[in-house]
Amino acid sequence: MMTDKMLHMPEWNAMLENIAPVGDQLINRWGRSDPSADDRRDLFRLALSAVANGYLSHVALDPARPTWTPCWNISMNMGGPCPDYTYRTTDVDPRGTYRLSGFRGTNRFVEIGQQSYELLGHEGPTSVKPMQHSIDDLTIAPDGSFSVILSPDRPAGHDGDWWPLQPATVRLLLRQCAVDWINETDARMAIERLDDCPPTTSEEIERRIANLGPWAEGMVRFDIDLARWYRENHGLNVLTRSKKIESIGGMPNQVYYDGAYEIDDDEALVIETALPRSCLYWSLLVADDRFSTVDWANRQSSLNEAQARLDSDGKLRVVISRLDPGVQNWMDKADNPWGIIQMRWKVPSDAPDATVTRCKVADVRQYLPSDTPAYSARERAEAIRKRRVGYQMRLHW
Repeated sequence: MMTDKMLHMPEWNAMLENIAPVGDQLINRWGRSDPSADDRRDLFRLALSAVANGYLSHVALDPARPTWTPCWNISMNMGGPCPDYTYRTTDVDPRGTYRLSGFRGTNRFVEIGQQSYELLGHEGPTSVKPMQHSIDDLTIAPDGSFSVILSPDRPAGHDGDWWPLQPATVRLLLRQCAVDWINETDARMAIERLDDCPPTTSEEIERRIANLGPWAEGMVRFDIDLARWYRENHGLNVLTRSKKIESIGGMPNQVYYDGAYEIDDDEALVIETALPRSCLYWSLLVADDRFSTVDWANRQSSLNEAQARLDSDGKLRVVISRLDPGVQNWMDKADNPWGIIQMRWKVPSDAPDATVTRCKVADVRQYLPSDTPAYSARERAEAIRKRRVGYQMRLHW
């Protein structure tokens, strides 16, 4: 029934006041001198996406009624998302009993990590070592289906697949990897809570809403600080083996190499590396100075084994630049003055180090084998088209 009396919702205004400082906090943390209108607008969009991420990945989640929600993707581009991965998350109660069930799909791997922290960049990771589970360790039926119980102790009488739920775990992170984005299919997976538990309290819901501003600020601030840390500790225009990312929740069975790039628009970096003798998966990516991966659907900002060309000596050579050097293995840094390079080997037999050479784009071929084929504008356009279609084929939402 309509009424002339105006009602007010003070809780809404309190939430907006909680979010209001985030923009100023981040523009000052970013540290770009005299940021342009485009810079400011871009950071505004990133901060807004962090607010959306805070709602989806925190406010909307309930460990009593778990469900997978999107975590990182092009729309929520934080923490240097790997373009070959899709990310989803859910909250869990470490005292609860859960069932994960679904269908395996055909992608390279599907892994679930147990995490002991809620607000990255505020409470931060604890000293508890992340526990990683692979769907491929489970019993997979002929139709591709699987089911596993996750609980503190194995349920009495349960002789099927079971994973121990760690006492400090409050969140699960689901990562799925595909190298052929169009033809590989991602797993489909549901999560259910099986034990009786009380409904979530109004106090807990209020606490999560109050965390929305700190979540948004903390996520982006953490990434800005991490990019700066790599620049200061790994150096410029290098790739150095990193233990930093492993200590903050990276995959424990993955070797990371990180470094910062800073080159002029007419310059390039040529990365050269041997591949491990055996390796489940490898990739390289470029991100900006806030550790946002360069738009990987519309730019070739990453490469994996399905997208890159190996040279006749078995080595991988990749060119990073703003201008297209006319070779297949190009990674587009866009207009970023500086940013992050990341390379990863997944379950490698060994971990070869890479060399990085700085040169003019016009001189790139001096640092590549003489038989490196030219890559035409038409071939590049088709590669980008496949990336754009392939990104949308994945299960991000």
